[in-house]
Amino acid sequence: MFRYQVLIEYIGTNFVGWQIQSKGKSIQKEIQVRLSKLLKEKVILLGSGRTDAGVHAIEQSAHFDCKKEIQNLDKLLKSINHFINDKGISVLAIKKKKSKISCTTFC
Repeated sequence: MFRYQVLIEYIGTNFVGWQIQSKGKSIQKEIQVRLSKLLKEKVILLGSGRTDAGVHAIEQSAHFDCKKEIQNLDKLLKSINHFINDKGISVLAIKKKKSKISCTTFC
């Protein structure tokens, strides 16, 4: 597994907050759905914290794990922003991190 950190900014006015809720649009879901489509695997995006409805963020940190190593982080960054910028969300950076997850342990 490969771990990636994402730094995100958003205008939260039209969202129920960071975390996926049963009703309403969330930042986490918007990004997670798009990452899953772009990477062609189910991605779970985990935030470093939560925000309430209507709250904005300047540089919120989150991470996700995926099975394949991403070869071109700049291309992924541009692709995801193409789909989410019109929603008031921007991914500022995607950084590969050292993951301590071993597939022999968890997979």
